[in-house]
Amino acid sequence: MTPPTDKAFRLARADQEVICYAASVGHSVWFSRDLGESWLRAPTPTGGIYNESRCWCLATHPARPDEVWSGTDRGIYVWRHSLERWNYLPSPMDGLHILKLAISPADPDFIVAGTRPAEIFVSRDGGRSWQCGQLPIGSECWFINTPRVTSIQFDPQEPETLWVPVEIAGIFRSRDGGQSWELLVEGLRDPDVHNLVIMDDLGDRVILCSTEVGLHRSNDNGASWEFQEVPAAGDLIYVRCMARRADQSGVIFMSIGDKPSGQTGVLLRSRDFGTSWEKVELPGRVNTTIWWIFVNPEDPRLILCNSMFGEIFRSIDGGETWQRMDRFLGELREIAWQAVPRNATGSSKNL
Repeated sequence: MTPPTDKAFRLARADQEVICYAASVGHSVWFSRDLGESWLRAPTPTGGIYNESRCWCLATHPARPDEVWSGTDRGIYVWRHSLERWNYLPSPMDGLHILKLAISPADPDFIVAGTRPAEIFVSRDGGRSWQCGQLPIGSECWFINTPRVTSIQFDPQEPETLWVPVEIAGIFRSRDGGQSWELLVEGLRDPDVHNLVIMDDLGDRVILCSTEVGLHRSNDNGASWEFQEVPAAGDLIYVRCMARRADQSGVIFMSIGDKPSGQTGVLLRSRDFGTSWEKVELPGRVNTTIWWIFVNPEDPRLILCNSMFGEIFRSIDGGETWQRMDRFLGELREIAWQAVPRNATGSSKNL
């Protein structure tokens, strides 16, 4: 099947346009107005962030569609299309690697950041002030030396409940907005945890967990975990990212490779809430593990994913077919897209 082109994709609302973002390690944040066909960075010096900065993560704001947040090696920066620049946001995390940012879909002022060394910082006032969550974890660990937060997820049913996988320590859960934590590792074959998918569609909650040694599954809200075989993965076991298609279907995408900065990667798809998996045919040979998969409830058709070493793949039909973008952007950590009001993107078309 031939993938449809970017010209075939239009948002339902004519007063919106798609802006794509890519967080790179060494080239700040890239922007695309044509679904990833071409990319530019914010102009220097007016862009507000230096072009060689290391940007680890992105968070699109659910209530302010012209706003995107980025965690860097120098602090938090917030982009607003109406201003066309990155604005530095002072915080207690200055000097730390801010690896993850998450904004609550239920409360736009409830923002959570995860760092290396592994710690959680919580803001309840839109980033004006922050409180340290005090994760019960040591400052050192084997293999990677310093533990780090690999994901932050708000529970879809309980707005005050946070789920935080940590590499290498396991899964932490807070039921009180980050004030106290419990560790959930019973049954995990390895505490090197990367990502979660939480589903309540089938009546009983199912949580999928990606680890260094494969996929795990919990049927008791994280109290215990079972290893799940994935025959479609072949000999590959390093499961990195998972994302559920944003249409409340049972379609989930999962990336798997030989190791973090390895030599090959595969994208898998489940059509039955993670029970069985099939290999997705990506064009060409993937140069390393697929590091990030991004879905957006604004439109479940548009899905982006990237390898650690700069390859970007795009689907505009919900993941049935994929295109490989021509442009390589260096080492990438996350990719995202946002439906932005056309009147909020400023007068310049340089981004």
